[in-house]
Amino acid sequence: MSNTSNNSHTMNKYDRRKEREREQKKEKRELFLWKLGGGVFALAVVVALGVTVFNQYRAYQASRPDYNRTEMVVNDMAGVLEEETEAESETAAE
Repeated sequence: MSNTSNNSHTMNKYDRRKEREREQKKEKRELFLWKLGGGVFALAVVVALGVTVFNQYRAYQASRPDYNRTEMVVNDMAGVLEEETEAESETAAE
């Protein structure tokens, strides 16, 4: 009896040690995943801020006047600068 009791006690002790090792591995894995997820999130925030700043800078540069241009472009919003053809002028005169 004593021998079987001792064997079961040794096996229980061995099982508890293995279970503790499994739990420690699981905790380490979860901690690693949390750290990895946090790093990915921080990287995504930094990239998003960088893209936003870059787009704002491009919009700012586009809004500034370009003094190196040689031509002037005038938009004809009212249709004043359109050339009339002879057919249009004849129908307008009638």
